[in-house]
Amino acid sequence: MLAITVGKAAIKINRLTGSGGSSFPGLIAKKIDPDILQRLVHNNFPRGIVVVTGTNGKTTTSSMIASALEKADIDFVHNKTGSNMERGLISTLLEKTSVEGKFKADMGLFEVDEAYMPAVCRIIKPNWIVVTNLFRDQLDRYGELDRIAKSFRDLFDDLPQTQLVLNADDPLVASLGYELESEIKPVYFGVEDYIGPKLTSDHTADSVFDPFTQEKLYFTQQYFAHIGKYRGKSGGFSRPKPDFRANSVKQVGIKSMSFKINSQKNALKLAVPGLFNVYNALAAYSLVSVATTVQSDQLAEVLSGYSAAFGRSETIDLEGRSILMLLIKNPTGLNQIIQTYLLREKSNLLVFAINDNFADGRDVSWLWDAALEDIKAYKGKIIVGGERAADMALRLKYAGIEDVLIEDDMEKLVEAIKANSSKRSQVFLLPTYTAMLDLRSKLTAKDKAAKEYWQ
Repeated sequence: MLAITVGKAAIKINRLTGSGGSSFPGLIAKKIDPDILQRLVHNNFPRGIVVVTGTNGKTTTSSMIASALEKADIDFVHNKTGSNMERGLISTLLEKTSVEGKFKADMGLFEVDEAYMPAVCRIIKPNWIVVTNLFRDQLDRYGELDRIAKSFRDLFDDLPQTQLVLNADDPLVASLGYELESEIKPVYFGVEDYIGPKLTSDHTADSVFDPFTQEKLYFTQQYFAHIGKYRGKSGGFSRPKPDFRANSVKQVGIKSMSFKINSQKNALKLAVPGLFNVYNALAAYSLVSVATTVQSDQLAEVLSGYSAAFGRSETIDLEGRSILMLLIKNPTGLNQIIQTYLLREKSNLLVFAINDNFADGRDVSWLWDAALEDIKAYKGKIIVGGERAADMALRLKYAGIEDVLIEDDMEKLVEAIKANSSKRSQVFLLPTYTAMLDLRSKLTAKDKAAKEYWQ
């Protein structure tokens, strides 16, 4: 009880000082009671616990699931700030619990960092785990993909009553449900057909070998990186047949996607663009379909009305300018931003803000793996900011882009955005995680319609 009381007090202090929904309260509570997470979930959430993990799309997928649960009037607890390590989950639970450690909510919905998945899930024992994808990301923290995949598979072997919701189009993710000793059959989602722009300099395909035999997979469709349709040798590992399928996938400008799910007659129009968001929507649709009684028409309505999670294709007004904030954190994510936006709209102000704090990943060498050569003919003004602004400028120079303004001070970067754009113009802002939080707080201070990220 002391840990809960102190943790709740720390949350109030954070909010009063403008710190938001940080993980600090969870850190303090865990210091007092090392078993606080187990105590908070024990005998709570009678309708089950959902965990969403993967390299990209965790926050958006979780947010889509949350929207569906709200539509169905299901009470739930959700770490919507994106603080997804153990102490972040504890902070979320502390905010919603009574001092006795009880919740009004029926379900738990938690986004969990890949590195913390095994430890966290062995404690909370979720009923469902969604894995969006596995890409190269922050090698200084996560190591190689095979290491992450092995830790997941060992975990899943220890959770035979947990149902997995897996991306069939990611070979490594799909393999996690292959010949698994589980009491519940995995559910798969995937894209059946997509016609849209492709990158010419995409070198991010990592999982191109059979995870069991190490023989090269044959791809009949490769949408981006190693995501697509593939098969191995006859009788071996191949793409599982998706239970939930996106058909007739089309991008509508830079604002939305159109697609059908399974045998539905009417196309669903998703109000955020990019094939990656179709995968996020499919993951959310699949999870809600198997974990709740929400009907397919309700799900379609929720996804059609979905608005972007903070920092992920979120629009913020800056004195009449439309700032489209697009979080980047690894080469595949950046490539998808290039493919979705920058190949189509080439004359807007483009701003990169690169930090190398712990939450960003200290190693910024991933910038050299991104397909920045695909925008060497970009016509708009380009500004680079953040602690590693010079590194970003150097990477752009090697991509063939030299006319770049460097501004590493965040306050001055906001002023530079205003000075290099006009009112009613579109600005693309691509920050890493901590740069996004810093810039967003500065931008939302000027946009009264925008909410704080924990709201």
